[in-house]
Amino acid sequence: MFDSFVAKLSAVLMDAAQSTTVQEAGSAVSLHADSWKETLPIMAIGMVGIFLVIGVIILITYGLNKLSLPGKKKKEKKDADK
Repeated sequence: MFDSFVAKLSAVLMDAAQSTTVQEAGSAVSLHADSWKETLPIMAIGMVGIFLVIGVIILITYGLNKLSLPGKKKKEKKDADK
């Protein structure tokens, strides 16, 4: 499965490299619309992966804060009772 993904990705990149034209003086760039149909899902998967990793980091941080707070609250309660 990974090999077919890599093969598709390299084919898309090769097609994009062949279809892109850059002019020195005018700086005009032209892209084929077909390449967007193939690369947009790859980009979407990457963005979803980034958001999932950020979400996991937030949840881990939240959980660690919840685990460490009971010790601090007990100390504050003892100080308030005095």
